[in-house]
Amino acid sequence: MENWFKEWFSSEEYLDVYQHRNDDDAAKFLELILDQCNLSFDNSVLDAACGAGRHSILLASKGYNVVGFDLSKTLLLKAKETAKLKLTKTNFVRADLRNVWFNKKFDLVLNLFTSFGYFDNDEENFEFIRTAYSLLNKNGIYVLDYFNKNYLVNNLTSESERNLNGKKIIERRKIVNNRIIKEILIADKNKENRFVESVRLYSKNEIISEFSRIGFNLIKTFGDYEGNSFDENTSTRIILFFQK
Repeated sequence: MENWFKEWFSSEEYLDVYQHRNDDDAAKFLELILDQCNLSFDNSVLDAACGAGRHSILLASKGYNVVGFDLSKTLLLKAKETAKLKLTKTNFVRADLRNVWFNKKFDLVLNLFTSFGYFDNDEENFEFIRTAYSLLNKNGIYVLDYFNKNYLVNNLTSESERNLNGKKIIERRKIVNNRIIKEILIADKNKENRFVESVRLYSKNEIISEFSRIGFNLIKTFGDYEGNSFDENTSTRIILFFQK
């Protein structure tokens, strides 16, 4: 299961499974972020683990200077194709969260859609946060969008099934050793593919404690993409705004 993300995020099926995460969702979330961050158009934004570039491209279309990076060649290719179609200038590069560096500073770092907790140990999971602290300008903002551990544990759906574009998608979920493990089976008439997701379950306090140790100050907390207040038991997400 180690490095599960390399296979899954490079597959053609990944974007099919998560196609319900569309530009409207991204636009709504970015509106919340921009309202809180007070950016000017000469500020630079780093979109970490940017995937297919939804957030990067929307920010670039608004006039911001955006760099997005991801490990998946498949997703980066999709991001570049979409940016070209939408005539937006966005710089996409390939890099691993655990080993990334830029020769420039940023005013905002985005770490969205649970692109955190993928690795086997805390040292690797928080490696990018340490890097980001160095990459941010003074008073720069880091936004982490992650699932709410309490809500997920208490509302876990062990199995779900849906049909999409003629394919059957079965998702099986369980919690093992403080990780949420999701098995994804994608089947059509000819074949069946199996993928796995494995993400470390961190509590709000664990995250804030480590960010504080690195040097960040927590300035805002939300419980969903609409900007509602965070509740330990009922919020689906935990969205944290930290400042350097």
